This record gives sequence, structure tokens and C-alpha cells, in this order.
Amino acid sequence: MRTTPTAHPNTELLVYGIREIVDVANKIKGLDPALELTWENIGDPVAKGWSVPQFLKEILTEEIHRADNRSFAYTHSRGNIETRKWAVTYAKQFCPSSTLDYEDILFTNGLGSGIAMLYQMVAPGKRILQPSPTYPTHASFESFCSGNAPIFYKLDPEKGWAPDIADIEAQLQNHPDIVGITVINPNNPTGTIYSQETLEAITRLAEKYNVMIISDEIYFRMVFPGHTHVHMAELAHARVPLIVLRGLSKDIPWPGGRCGWLEFHNTDLDPAFKDYCEAVKKRVLLEVCASTLPQMVIPTVYNHPEFNAWNQQYSTELQTVADSIADTLNQIPELTVNKTLGAFYLMPRFKQGSLNNRQTLPITNPQVKAYIEQAVATPNLADDKRFTYYILANTGIVCVPASDFFSPYPGFRLTTLSRNPEERKKTYERFAEATKAYLGSG
Repeated sequence: MRTTPTAHPNTELLVYGIREIVDVANKIKGLDPALELTWENIGDPVAKGWSVPQFLKEILTEEIHRADNRSFAYTHSRGNIETRKWAVTYAKQFCPSSTLDYEDILFTNGLGSGIAMLYQMVAPGKRILQPSPTYPTHASFESFCSGNAPIFYKLDPEKGWAPDIADIEAQLQNHPDIVGITVINPNNPTGTIYSQETLEAITRLAEKYNVMIISDEIYFRMVFPGHTHVHMAELAHARVPLIVLRGLSKDIPWPGGRCGWLEFHNTDLDPAFKDYCEAVKKRVLLEVCASTLPQMVIPTVYNHPEFNAWNQQYSTELQTVADSIADTLNQIPELTVNKTLGAFYLMPRFKQGSLNNRQTLPITNPQVKAYIEQAVATPNLADDKRFTYYILANTGIVCVPASDFFSPYPGFRLTTLSRNPEERKKTYERFAEATKAYLGSG
């Protein structure tokens, strides 16, 4: 007998709390239209009022008015060839001795699509080690494709969220099925930047255990003054199979451009790695091609004479915003807040014993109150998710629980993009007051 299609058995392994909390917020807004929502969950600078530079608009205008209409057509399935050649030259700025070739570059519709392809093409039974906390797309897709819970290594909040090198080695020893290590630097969700010493230690472990490194460096241009981003390609050159993830997204900013690319470095070091890279290249062909327009303008955008000065000003202002939010939240005794060093993320954590499943906040709307009480009654709900639900219903401020980033440390992640100083002050004073009230309620 034929049956109707059923869902994939691994569907429950796909989690993305950054967007899932949006559904909760919209449900609450539907029940209480008077509640003003403040979106501190999604890293979209444009939506938070950050300016798109005029030179980007001029570049796009010139491109779409070209007589040959090239940006309205398909481009090469692996990415526009001239743009891939530019990407090689661009990468060699950071690793001059690199043997990277344009055939080692793949363009995808945002890095989310590229990440999915990377994990889809890992051989059955093989695993990629993930950081904890982590950006959920990495861990969720690796878990979905393998059919098992993620294997994590710890980021140490007491050491600025640096990777725990001893824990990485322990996982490599305990799980011989691991064939790669994912590194996210600058880091989402913690907002930290890894030192050269830390990255060198990871590279040595990859050499020792003969595994590849997947280095997500999407935020490498967004490093605050006084800090330095070390490129993994420079350390891993001729030593370790390496995939570097870059893209056009938050730094210009143009997140709606959805344009990322993958760099396959050191492909001749290991025949198995080369076969894997070729498998990913085959997979990308099924997409026909990534969006043409952003690919056509990327070289002009990043080579533009105004870009570096604009980017420096942007990062400086982002640092001011992040520091002001951290300073406000650090006044809550039960919180520990590591300051942001790059990008625009902040992950405060609660001190041990601060949270429990009895704490609440007043909710004046009876329908919202009933909805939240039902939501927090979910079995095994994480205490930090309970906290974010009550904060949302009480204040309208939307943030994401740290547990949704696979963090072992209860807390929450915020995007430090609230540009208006007066609005930011009101938002975070309200957030701090509600947090204190919540912690004191039970």
C-alpha cells in the first residue's frame, strides 16, 4: 500500500533558535498588538538602522544599467569565473604563499547554503567536531546529516571564550570518526576573536590527528580597533587540509545579498580531502548558480577606495555600541559579560545557581500570560529559554537563549546593533530591570 510522504527522521536535529524565537514573538504580538517588539536577536545591521554606504548603491546602480544585462543572467555554476579569480588574489593578501586556484573557489547563496553542502558531502559515519557554544547552522546541519547529536569541544568563557585545546584533543581521541574541526573566528555567538597562539594549537592538533579544518571567517573584516584577526590559511599553509568560509554580508552591510564563498586550501596534501572537495563541487552544480548580481560587484566593492575607511568607522562605532551594552548588563551581579571584540554579538551568562524554573515576570495580557505559561511548561525546557520567554512577554525585547547555541552555560545572545543612543539606553535599562526582577522572583 502506498502512503503519503513523511518527514525525514532527522528533522528534530534541525534547530535554529535565532529565527524560532521570531515565531514566538509574532504569536505574542498577535495576542497583544499594543506590545512593542525590540528585535535584538537577528544580526541585520540594515534593519537596525545602519547606513548602506553610498558607494555600494552607486556600484549596484552602474551594474544593473550595463548594456549587456549580465547580472540578470545565470553565471557559472561554481561562481563567476572572474570573481573567483579575484577571490584568489584577495585570499593571497592574507597568505601570499598560498597555492589556491580559482577552481578551488565555490560561490553559494549565502554561507548557510555553503555550510549545508559541506556537511551533506561528508562520508557516512564521519563527523565534524563543533564548538560549544556555536552558530546553530553548523552544528544542526552536521547533526542532521550524520543522524546523531553533535560532538562538541568547549569554548572557555573564563578565558574570553577561547577554544579549550585540551578538550579538542580529548574529543579527537575519543571519537576516531572525526575527520574535521569547525572553527568560527571572529566568533558568532560570543563576539570574541582567537589569538594566533590558539589557532596555531588547533592547527597542530589537525596535523597530529590528520583531520581538516573548516574555518568560518565571515566576520573577518569586522574586528574592533586594538584587535587583530589571524587568518587560518596563513597558519595552515602546506600543513593541514583547510576550507575557509567568507562572504558578502554584514560588513558592507548587505545581508540580503546572500553571497558567500568557500576556499579549498591545500588540496594536494591528502587524496581523500581532494576527493571530498570534488564532491562538494559536484553538489554545487545542482544549485544551477548562486545569485549573479552580488558576484558581479564584489570585486568592485572590496577594492573601492572608500571601503577601508568606511569599514574602520563602522567597526569603531560598533565597538562603542557593544561596550555600552556590556557596561549596562555588567551591573547585574548574577551576570558575567565578556566584551565583544569583533562582529556584533554578545553572550552574557548567568552565574551558577542564578536561574531556576520557578522564576517569572508579570504579564498583564491574560492571553499572552496563558500562552507563555503553556510554553514554559514544555518538558525539559532550558532555564535560559524560560528566561527569554518571560523577558519577551514582559518587555517586548527579543533575545535568544544561549542553550539554542548549544551552550553549556545558561545565558543569552544579543546583537549589539542598537544604534540610537537614547533608544539603546532605554532598551537595556528596561532589560536590566526586568532581569533583576526575574532573578529575584523565585
